[in-house]
Amino acid sequence: MNKTLLGMAAVALILIVIALFQGGWALVGEGFATAGKTLLEVFPLIIIAFIIAGSISALISKEMVTKWLGAEAGWKGPLLGTLMGALVPGGPFFFYPLMATLIISGANIGTMISFVAAKTLWYVGRIPIEIAFVGIKITAVRFLLTFAIPILAGAAVNFLLPGYAEKIREEVVQLQLKNKKTRNSGG
Repeated sequence: MNKTLLGMAAVALILIVIALFQGGWALVGEGFATAGKTLLEVFPLIIIAFIIAGSISALISKEMVTKWLGAEAGWKGPLLGTLMGALVPGGPFFFYPLMATLIISGANIGTMISFVAAKTLWYVGRIPIEIAFVGIKITAVRFLLTFAIPILAGAAVNFLLPGYAEKIREEVVQLQLKNKKTRNSGG
């Protein structure tokens, strides 16, 4: 069992105890019912996201990932990572597996930082909703103020932490292998 799973289990146990003291077993049951409903809603999405990430891993060559998103891409890497983050649809169940797949395939860590930062700040699918709720002026100001952040964040990681890229890649590979072993052993 990995540390993340243990930490999440500890938080869940603490929340169950708090719910038990605040509302008894009925509140605990309500929490479990909500969790089950959410699981049923997102389970197909999770499966499809992993199929897409796996298919991308099989279809995209490591040479192509390294050329366009790796260390040899230079400034193109964070720029392309930013554009991918802004355009790739889906939530964390899709883009984190995709990110792990790209890292394992040779994408630079700074490029993937740009990807996640742009997914959070620039995602174009969110812009119409943002405009509908807060208006075009606030959306434009927010976009202009955050415009350079994803590119600069990725470039900063590449420039300031160049030695960590391979270490992080190896940790991602080890995490993926550990998860695969856990799934294959049934626990």
